[in-house]
Amino acid sequence: MRSKNSKNAGAGKELTRREALVVGAAATPLLATRPRQAVAAESEGNPVGPILGHVDHETAIIWYRPISDGEFVATLTNTQSKASVSAKANALPENDHCITWQFDGLEADAEYTYSITQKGQAVARAKHQRIHTAPQPKHPSRTVLAMGSCASSTDFFDVWTQIAANDIDGLMLLGDTPYIDNKTLSVNRLRHREFLSIPTLAMIGASTPIWGTWDDHDFGGNDTDGTIAAKHLIRQAFTEYRAQKQFGDGEHGVYTKFRRGPVEVFMIDPRYFSQTEPSPVDPDKPTCLGKQQWQWLCEGLKSSTAPFKLLATGMIWDDKRTSEKDDWQTYAHEREAIFDFIGEHRIGGVVLIGGDIHVSRHLKYPMKDRIGYDLHQFIISPLHDRVIPSLNVEHPDLLWGEPLKNMFLTVAVDATGDRPTLEAKWIDRLGKLHHSVRIELDS
Repeated sequence: MRSKNSKNAGAGKELTRREALVVGAAATPLLATRPRQAVAAESEGNPVGPILGHVDHETAIIWYRPISDGEFVATLTNTQSKASVSAKANALPENDHCITWQFDGLEADAEYTYSITQKGQAVARAKHQRIHTAPQPKHPSRTVLAMGSCASSTDFFDVWTQIAANDIDGLMLLGDTPYIDNKTLSVNRLRHREFLSIPTLAMIGASTPIWGTWDDHDFGGNDTDGTIAAKHLIRQAFTEYRAQKQFGDGEHGVYTKFRRGPVEVFMIDPRYFSQTEPSPVDPDKPTCLGKQQWQWLCEGLKSSTAPFKLLATGMIWDDKRTSEKDDWQTYAHEREAIFDFIGEHRIGGVVLIGGDIHVSRHLKYPMKDRIGYDLHQFIISPLHDRVIPSLNVEHPDLLWGEPLKNMFLTVAVDATGDRPTLEAKWIDRLGKLHHSVRIELDS
């Protein structure tokens, strides 16, 4: 095992990690009713985390935010071999005291415990602090990912408990996670801090890797695009409060990808580059992805050996039919170029993921003649309760759609049988299954 000293990352106030470790699901409804002012006040003076970020078959990244400056040590221990490795990191005010540790060279499909100490004293409980690395990419396995968009930082904390009950291997935050609607660094940091301090979410994060991208409300405000002046500050707060292996090209954007067993996920950034330059596929039209992200996506899709590939964004992949421009119909030239690339290079198993619209939907586009198979889109929104029925618009390829409250999606990918399969389920915070679909790859 190898470790990297942390990236020092994050500003000012936070919520209770102690609650996250001692409060059970039965207490969640009471916690969920607290107004934002109470949550923010309670967060003052308490650490946040630890929370897992990127975890694959050989790497694990741990995130933590203490309340003060100082050196902290993370120690990772293999539960079978008992081999341990430690790394140091310094919490600094310029990064809001956010710190990460990256451990490389881990054993695949193995369980580790981890601890965080300062001056030899534990700063979090080890009971919840476990990491299960992914299986080797080519090894037949099964993976379950959960995902959602449009989340409340003050209500419906039990939706995270319900997500955890599905025995997930990873969690994908698709945007508006959380709502921020502000362009200042201090407020962006505070909102991220409040969100990651949700007790039930923190309990998931202590032992389940979390990846994220953003949509408009966590990128400055409604219908924002890459021309927003403060995007470097918004990006700074995002990178401080997430622990991903990649944030765009290292200076711009937050796109990232990860492989978990039989599925590879591309977390696309539809905001940072949008409207900032000509499209790489049509210089007469504005871009959504930008040249660098376009190349990253194409190269990643072409080189992926995963049976299934998820293309995940906050925006939906068709037309919202509103006056807003933040859907993939606005950038149909780039969307269609992605589809052409998939067909040209015979890239199998692609599934589209969207959120944003406060409606849950399932569409299947007939594309066998174009890419070799029908292309599915799963839309999952919202995690909170504010639905927008008018956005459940008619579409010739719509199989199911409903404006449902407190929804999340699970995607189970299984490559242990004769043919890889994907099963998606739309579930609410009470555990009710509203819709499901099973996709089987052709041999």
